[in-house]
Amino acid sequence: MTDRLPVYVNAVGAVSPAGLGAEPLAQWHSPAEKEMALSSSSSCSFSVFRVDRSDPRWNRWTAEPRLRRAGGLAQFLVEAIHQALVGVTAQARSQIGLVAIFNNGSIAHTARFFTGYRSQGRRFASPLLFPETVYNAATSHAAAVFGLGGPTCSLIGDESAWVEGIRMARIWLELGHASTALVAAAEELTPVMLDAFHSAGWLRKVRPFRPTEGAAALLLTTRPEDALFALLGAPTSFPYRNRGELALMASKLACELPPKIPAYPTAEASWLGPLERVLLRRVPSLGSFPYLGEAFSVSAGWHTIRAASLLSEQHPEILLPLWGRMHQLSWLHLRLPG
Repeated sequence: MTDRLPVYVNAVGAVSPAGLGAEPLAQWHSPAEKEMALSSSSSCSFSVFRVDRSDPRWNRWTAEPRLRRAGGLAQFLVEAIHQALVGVTAQARSQIGLVAIFNNGSIAHTARFFTGYRSQGRRFASPLLFPETVYNAATSHAAAVFGLGGPTCSLIGDESAWVEGIRMARIWLELGHASTALVAAAEELTPVMLDAFHSAGWLRKVRPFRPTEGAAALLLTTRPEDALFALLGAPTSFPYRNRGELALMASKLACELPPKIPAYPTAEASWLGPLERVLLRRVPSLGSFPYLGEAFSVSAGWHTIRAASLLSEQHPEILLPLWGRMHQLSWLHLRLPG
């Protein structure tokens, strides 16, 4: 199935190790690395990128009653959405749909729950004391905090889930289920996640892979007025089950990319980087920004915002390949709204 309806991005939001907002994403210096120990071994640590929680702007969410016991995942999500909703009235928000996308970040809910249970006993297991016991708790928090009255959905996936979220939002808009749609992704980095990356063999000295955390959000409409950029229809994503299928699907994806339109590389620090360089040889390539680490669909959101900042009269269209490292491959086609 090929998406038919172009959608327009009216606003964006971002939380990253570079700072709050879209502007820090375009800065030409890398954030400082932090050390995080494995949950299974406090003596074994690795370099990661973390969100700076000392910024006083975080106080508005720690004081929000709905978020008084929420973790970083929910706070990252609501901050990115808050940025995308600046100037949107309460009445308009009642018609907005929300697609929230996660991968491993919601594991923090379970880890905190059992840590509290072990340290404080059975009393801590009450949902009155601990509201984040399911993966989509952050989605519920965000919809409630901002009064979003349209359809709401949570997706789980790798980088390509960002495209699936946009595809779902496009369908809602096309069918009239929502007048406007938010697509947002969030990840919270924890020692448990670091153990998973270590077990998968991703934390190797021979590659600059760095786990990271944060959030990204797009406010989508079907109207080009006041749009920052447009997202054109893209073909169905390419799922794979193993390394052999990955190479085949990657070749198919490369063949689908329209020729002569520059591409923004996104897999430079991944084990998919060499494959991306080979497959994108036939299309012009745009330079990349400083590395912010890997956070699955959040990284895809950051790449989307960064690539959009490169749109100009010289480059009115940009291709954004998104190499999902676990499930499937996909891409986006960005264009100036005119």
